Amino acid sequence: MGTELMAAEPTQQFDFTANKVQCMNLDTLKRTVKEKDYDGNPVKGIYHYEVIERVGQICDRYNLNWNIHEIFASSTGPKAMMGVSVARELEEQYGERAVEAHILRRVFATIDIRNWETDELTTALAISFHQDGLTFAIGPCVKICHNQCILGDVHRCSTYGSKDKLTIEQMFERVDGWLRNFETEMTEDRERIRRLKSRILSPTDIYLLIGMLVAARVTHDSTSINTLLRDEEKVKTYPLNQAQISAFTENLLYDAKQKSDRGQSVTAWDVYNIATEIYKPGKTDFPSIIPQNAAMAELILDF
Repeated sequence: MGTELMAAEPTQQFDFTANKVQCMNLDTLKRTVKEKDYDGNPVKGIYHYEVIERVGQICDRYNLNWNIHEIFASSTGPKAMMGVSVARELEEQYGERAVEAHILRRVFATIDIRNWETDELTTALAISFHQDGLTFAIGPCVKICHNQCILGDVHRCSTYGSKDKLTIEQMFERVDGWLRNFETEMTEDRERIRRLKSRILSPTDIYLLIGMLVAARVTHDSTSINTLLRDEEKVKTYPLNQAQISAFTENLLYDAKQKSDRGQSVTAWDVYNIATEIYKPGKTDFPSIIPQNAAMAELILDF
């Protein structure tokens, strides 16, 4: 059954000036300001902590062994509605930087599901709550580095953006479907990982893949190119932005050289893991973590 976040005592103060990303447990998150609209309802239709609790309840419904692995909040976002605001009157009441004085609009959490885990892998549900809306995703998670895998768009859903956007209740129904068929979904994902591990990449493949990532980023960002493309040809989400491509390329070439010196080969799984190391709070902006991860998986699976 579910357990609390694996963390120490609840946080008493935040300091987003020193660190734009802060880690906390569920109790701390629940003590922050509950932001409401003019009618007294949650601004996004649901509070961040309620999202996590409801996902946990669905896990319980199917008798899954789960725990909240981590919860992060970020102060980034559009100037009109930053990820973190401080209610000064509450800060005067509770003390400087008190948790109870903070409004958190950008929260990222992962829930580990430990059923049928292996020495290498468990399964994780990712929750991204931010100014645009809500995103869920599910997939294998590499234990040693907690790199989340989201093996394609079918394993994520969102309340905003695309034509396939869902209502909040439909989002929870989607999670219910994932967990109701948990063993089947998990087995299919692990077969995809087996395929990635068996796909050996040559040096030419590696450089081709890097070029594809650059082309995807340029195509996505270019107005002139997009005017020439049909809707189905456009790049909806690039796997990596330009700065990420530079970091990814450096890490990939370094890893490839080390493996070559040891007489080993680079696999598609190695490449995906180098990318998923980037898709984490503090390294990638919260709204982009899940979409970029899924885009990278689809690119590599189709490669």
